[in-house]
Amino acid sequence: MNFKNIIKRMSSIKFKLISISILLLVIPLIVLGIASYERSASSLDEIGEQNLKNSVEMTLEMIRVLNESVEKGDLSLIEAQEKVKKAILGDVNPDGTRPINKNIGLGEHGYMYVLDSEGLELAHPTAEGENLWDSEDSNGVKFVQEIIKMGNDGGGFVYYEWPHPTNNKVIETKVSYSETDPYWGWVVNASTFMMDFNQPANEILQMISIVIGITLIVGILIIWLFANSIAKPIKKVSEHMNHLAHGDLTQGHIQVKSKDETGQLADAMNKMQSSIINAMKSISSSSETLSSHSEELTQSANEMKAGTEQIATTMQELAFGTESQANSTGELSSIMDSFVSRVIEANENGEKIQHSTSEVLQMTNKGKHLMESSNKQMERVNEIIRESVQQFQGFEERTKEIANLVTVIRDIAGQTNLLALNASIEAARAGEHGKGFAVVADEVRKLAEQVNDSVTDITAIVNNTQEEFIEVKSFLQSGYNEVEEGAGQIKSTGEAINNINVLVLEMVENVQTISNNLSEIAANSQEMNGSIEEIAAISEESAAGVEQTAATAEEASSSMEEVAESAEQLAKLAEDLNGVVQHFKL
Repeated sequence: MNFKNIIKRMSSIKFKLISISILLLVIPLIVLGIASYERSASSLDEIGEQNLKNSVEMTLEMIRVLNESVEKGDLSLIEAQEKVKKAILGDVNPDGTRPINKNIGLGEHGYMYVLDSEGLELAHPTAEGENLWDSEDSNGVKFVQEIIKMGNDGGGFVYYEWPHPTNNKVIETKVSYSETDPYWGWVVNASTFMMDFNQPANEILQMISIVIGITLIVGILIIWLFANSIAKPIKKVSEHMNHLAHGDLTQGHIQVKSKDETGQLADAMNKMQSSIINAMKSISSSSETLSSHSEELTQSANEMKAGTEQIATTMQELAFGTESQANSTGELSSIMDSFVSRVIEANENGEKIQHSTSEVLQMTNKGKHLMESSNKQMERVNEIIRESVQQFQGFEERTKEIANLVTVIRDIAGQTNLLALNASIEAARAGEHGKGFAVVADEVRKLAEQVNDSVTDITAIVNNTQEEFIEVKSFLQSGYNEVEEGAGQIKSTGEAINNINVLVLEMVENVQTISNNLSEIAANSQEMNGSIEEIAAISEESAAGVEQTAATAEEASSSMEEVAESAEQLAKLAEDLNGVVQHFKL
């Protein structure tokens, strides 16, 4: 069963009736069961707590009675206290433990025990003699202190979490009732797990679940039978309606025994089927007659339509031809007008171009001459700068020679100065005879020193001159290089202008030829345009007459087309009506 079938079944009336009825049955049962369980559990908790309290009060009464015996001297205090311990628990075992007294009825795991005000266990199944003052439950609550406090306050219940006796990993809620004895100062306690109180409630819950299950099974069976009795006739009507929707009127009438709304629905369906059959028979007879008459009308209209269409077609073709001719000649005339205008405009532009190219030719010739003159001037400047560089090179050699001569003179002056010094020394040795010679030697020495100073100045001047010559030579060499580069560029520019001049000459010749041809074309096109305008006028008159005739033929053809279309629509209507009738099986 696929998903679509499941959705279809879920949307059926039967499914909806069953679902609603089950919900109406289940919800009250569940609510009733939960309420009963909660009420039972609450009552059992109250009964259990009351049982704990009664057990403690009975023990307190026992203590009161035994205390009177102690006061009378019939029993010692220790004997009386031991009697109470045996009554609530039992005799002491050799290991110091006591049994749990099941006769008290505190549940499966319930028992009684006694504490003093300091938390010492005076009577306990397993911890007798131990001090439990600081004992805590799993939540960290010091429940022993709470129990003693409740007992001293006149009695009360204490709830705490404690491991289950059979499984230490399971934590259960435990309840304890405590009350303090006014005679011995004992804090008497009765304690048990809450689950021991709820055990009967769980049995009640189990019984409620069984009852709900049985009730559901019986209720679902009854609901299914009831829903089936309602849905089955409706399903028959639905299936019968599907047959009618598909045009099958051969189905017999639906037989439904029920007299309720489903029976009334079946009777109405049977009456509707009979009415549809009678209507289809009447429509079938009328459609056959209508179809016969429409076929005759269509045939006549088609014959008339064919004749008028032939005439209209011929006239339309003729009108189209003449109109096309008129349009073509008109367009040709317009094109020729535009062509003539363009040719005249092109001729005028050609003359302007011819004039402009002549001016360009003159300018290129002038530029050519100017470039030739500039080239010659650059060559002359180049020659002058080159000669200047060569002359400065000669000047540089002369300054070097002068520097060499100055060096020689400086050396001679130095030697002369040295000789004069020696002569002065020898004159001094000669005494009076050498005084005149000493004066001459001193003058010679002074003259040598002056010559040396002059040579130093000349050397500085020569060095400066050489540096300036070198700088001027460098400038002239750079200028010479720039002039050579400019001369090369002027030469290249001159060659480019020569090429432009040649191209401009060719362009002038071509423009002249084009201008002559355009003048001749303009003259011929004007004559041709006049002839085309005459042909266009004649074609327009012919087209107007043919169009008028074609319009008349088209009106007649249009009228016959409307008649033919009406006949065809009538025939199609009759055919559709027959198709609708044939869709039903009578």
